[in-house]
Amino acid sequence: MASKPKTLKPIRPNAGIGASYERDLIALIDEMERSLRYWMRSRYRKVEGRITQDASPAAELQDLMDRLTAKWRLRFNELAEYLAPQFVDKAASSVDKAYRRELDRSAGFAIKFRPTEGVTDAMHACVNENVLLIKSIGEQHLGEVNQMVMRAVAHGGDLGELTKGLQERFGITRRRAANIARDQNAKVTSAINKQRQIETGLFEAEWVHSAGGKHPRVSHVEAGQKKLRFDVREGALIDGQRIWPGQLPNCRCSSRVILPGFNDT
Repeated sequence: MASKPKTLKPIRPNAGIGASYERDLIALIDEMERSLRYWMRSRYRKVEGRITQDASPAAELQDLMDRLTAKWRLRFNELAEYLAPQFVDKAASSVDKAYRRELDRSAGFAIKFRPTEGVTDAMHACVNENVLLIKSIGEQHLGEVNQMVMRAVAHGGDLGELTKGLQERFGITRRRAANIARDQNAKVTSAINKQRQIETGLFEAEWVHSAGGKHPRVSHVEAGQKKLRFDVREGALIDGQRIWPGQLPNCRCSSRVILPGFNDT
């Protein structure tokens, strides 16, 4: 009977780092929401009685939205340039610590990782993606709010309806930010872990399904059940394409590194 191959424990995203990233995003979203709600309510009350009489209320509200959009676009751009590299650096360091600990515990390999070209390139790519995503949170929310305000003016909507719409949009943006934080934590972990495995010459791994999502991909569940083996340099062949755990949107899967020469038959 064939022996089970010796493997390392899966390297999973650091929950604390992901939670901190999410808190920073939500904090700025909350601040933006309070600002938009205050100024919109204040200005809308002043023009509400004139909405059906002339075009000036629309112009006044658009001017206000233009100024608020410029302010909050700048704030999200500033957060992106600060938060993205900090988050990626912390996530990468967490992967290195966990992988180094597992190599020492399971195989007796004492390794000190250095900032290699491959890891540096992977980190830069992750930072760039995070910068764009953080900026998009503000852009998307502000664009939706602007449309809601103009629709309210065009159709003579009252302040109560507009306020309700703003609250619903705020909830959507908050949920999107939480999803971005969770998804990016998995993606950064996957990218750095893959690169470190390649650099240590441990190319073979088996797929581990997370069982954490509400709507798991059937093919990922099957890959985990079958302990699908794959070369980390190429990715696992699933659904006709080569992918890595955590690469696809909302994928929380991971992998176990297979240690060659340790009863692997």
